[in-house]
Amino acid sequence: MRGQAIPTVDQLLVLLAVVEAGSFAAAARRLGRATSAISYAVDTLEAHLGLPLFDRGTARKPKLTTAGEAIVAEARAVAHTVDTLRARVQGLLGGLESELSLVVDSMAPSDQLVAALDDFHRQFPTVPIRLLVRTLGEVERIIRDGDARIGVGWHRMDNRGLRQIPLGAVRYVPVAAPNHPLASETVISPLVVRQHVQLVLSEKPGHEGQDYGVLSLTTWRVGDLAAKHKLLLAGVGWGGMPEPTVRADLESRRLVQLDLRDWRHTAFTMQIVHKIDTPPGLSGQWLIDRLLASWPVYIGR
Repeated sequence: MRGQAIPTVDQLLVLLAVVEAGSFAAAARRLGRATSAISYAVDTLEAHLGLPLFDRGTARKPKLTTAGEAIVAEARAVAHTVDTLRARVQGLLGGLESELSLVVDSMAPSDQLVAALDDFHRQFPTVPIRLLVRTLGEVERIIRDGDARIGVGWHRMDNRGLRQIPLGAVRYVPVAAPNHPLASETVISPLVVRQHVQLVLSEKPGHEGQDYGVLSLTTWRVGDLAAKHKLLLAGVGWGGMPEPTVRADLESRRLVQLDLRDWRHTAFTMQIVHKIDTPPGLSGQWLIDRLLASWPVYIGR
C-alpha cells in the first residue's frame, strides 16, 4: 500500500547524498553508483513515503519540498545513529568494553573525577559510563559482587582477590556552622566535644563497619555526604568533611574549621581497586592511568 512501507537506511543515505552533493549525478559519483540507481532509490523512497521529496520542475538543481526538508532532518538523525553504531562495533572488535562501570566513594573529590571522565568521553566516545556513588565499605562490596569493574575509595579493604593502587591523600577537616557553639571555642577539649551532636557518615543499615573519627557521645548517622553537608551548613551538629568539598564554605565562612585537640583523622588515602581475575579492558585501564597521572599526591590545604 502506498505510503505504508518503511524506508530503508540505504534509501535515506542516498537522499542525503543527493542533498549534500547538489545533484543526482554528483551523488552517484560520491557513492560510486550509476545515476539511474540514485534516481531509482529516491523514486522508491518517495513511493514508500507517499510524499514528493523534490520539486523537480522548478530548477535544474533538485530542490526539496517542505516534506522533503522534514524527511532530510530525520535522515540526518538516522545517519548519525548509523555512524555511531559503526564506531561502536569497530570499538568492540578492537577490544573496547561495551560499558565501563565505575563505583566511587562519596569522599572522592569531584573536580578530579569529573575532569578524568570528561577526558575519557573525548577518548572513547562510544563507551558509555555507568557511575555509582557509594559510601565507605559499599565500594568494596560492589566490586566484589561484580556490579562495577573499577572502584575508587578510601575505606580499608580486604586485599584478597583485589588489586589496590594508591591514588593520593585527601585532607579531612572537622567543621561546623559559624553559629554552632563549638565555632566560638579556641582549642576544644574532648570533654566539650562529647556534649555536642556529631554528624557521622554511615553505611546503609546492616552493613555498618568501624567508626572513624567519632568523638561525641551523641551521633547522627547520615548515609549521604551531600545530606551531611547540608546539615552542617544548617548548624545541626558538627562533623568531618573532605577539605575540597567544603573549601568554598570555609573561604566564605559559611562553615568554620574546628580546632579539636583529639582530632586524629586529618587525611585519608584514596585508592583504585579492581578484581584481579577480571581486570579492566582497554578503556578501563586508560581511565586508571589517567587518574594516576593527574591526581595530586595530596589534596587539601
